[in-house]
Amino acid sequence: MKVSLLVVGILLLIVLGVPLFVLLGGISFGLFSLYEELPSEALLKYMMETLTKPALLAIPLYILSGALVAKGRSAQELVEVAQGWLGWLPGGLAVAAVLACMVFGAISGSSPVTMVAIGSFLYPAMRKANYPEVLALGSVTVGGSLGILIPPSIPMIVYGIVTRTDIEKLFLASVIPGLWAGGILIIIAVILGLQYKLPRESFQIKNAFLKTFRAMPALGLPFLVLGGIYAGLYNVTEAAAVAVLYLFVLEAFLYRSLRWASIRDTLAEATTALGSILAVVLMAALLSYFLILAELPFYVVEKVENLGLTSLSFVFVVVGILLIAGMIMDVLSAILIFAPAFAPAAQGLGISPIWLGVIFILALEVGYLTPPVGLNLFVAIGYFKKSMAQVVRASLPFMVGLLVTLFLLMLMPHLFGF
Repeated sequence: MKVSLLVVGILLLIVLGVPLFVLLGGISFGLFSLYEELPSEALLKYMMETLTKPALLAIPLYILSGALVAKGRSAQELVEVAQGWLGWLPGGLAVAAVLACMVFGAISGSSPVTMVAIGSFLYPAMRKANYPEVLALGSVTVGGSLGILIPPSIPMIVYGIVTRTDIEKLFLASVIPGLWAGGILIIIAVILGLQYKLPRESFQIKNAFLKTFRAMPALGLPFLVLGGIYAGLYNVTEAAAVAVLYLFVLEAFLYRSLRWASIRDTLAEATTALGSILAVVLMAALLSYFLILAELPFYVVEKVENLGLTSLSFVFVVVGILLIAGMIMDVLSAILIFAPAFAPAAQGLGISPIWLGVIFILALEVGYLTPPVGLNLFVAIGYFKKSMAQVVRASLPFMVGLLVTLFLLMLMPHLFGF
């Protein structure tokens, strides 16, 4: 009877279109109501332990740093540097968009923020230069997705918390795959630029160095954040606090691009994003906790052992499931639901948890770009005023580049430092 009521309740929540955290919370508390052996005190204790994890504090701080850059002048400075050095290539503005997304991703940790911040400058410039949609729209939409692969990455922090994987090591391991992904996207942009015979800008080395010099304060932030982490000067959370302080000083006093209204709006955006993310993380963490109590990870391990899967075939199965999951759910939910089940099974097969974590993020990065629930698709639809078909069609060539990176990472991990 209870099971029937739970199923009906979940279906009703889906029909009503409630927010994701409400749906996950309904499922979690419903399942725990069936699991009567667990005392309520244990459930409350787990909720408090989840909320007090130090690494969780890094998420709102990186959101705030991304918002500061997007509202300030740093994003424009990064775009101008990329244009100065790469504008002469075929499809140079699209190449500049990908490179700027890579650098900006190392500041914001967020894919949609990266896409909007860089796209707001470069998309109109590309359309004005008669770039086709496949280059103008595709480069900023897919290039923006690099924000969750290039460290620091908010989904990577969540993955590390859920699977108890060293987040600093995840960040370090994702640098080379991030460079590979960006490099392949740049190659695709150049090929398309040649195909469409787009005009090129003349290269002026003096101008390129001048733009680089002007942008040095903004360009220094990724080195400050990642360098400090890898040098052992501070952890992920402390690095996020350093980034926020540095950006506030940079935008408010050096660039003088922030006014009180901008600061107020930035804090409001970061607070709203924090509330929604923490609600989803907490409710999904409860669901993950139930799955652990129900011994689902052990069930998955047992099934994997019975199937006799090799480590590579297991990774292919995981990636296949994640690519499908990315079509129907957001990245954080997919991590919180699937990671606790797959990580123990991978460990049983001797798979590196760091390698699996980077594969997880890259596979779900593709999910940002696949209908019907690809977040970057919907952000692009709303921000650039395009239809779903237009965004998907423009993104397709660049999304192939991400898939190539993913399969290279799976088949030839030594190329990526694993």
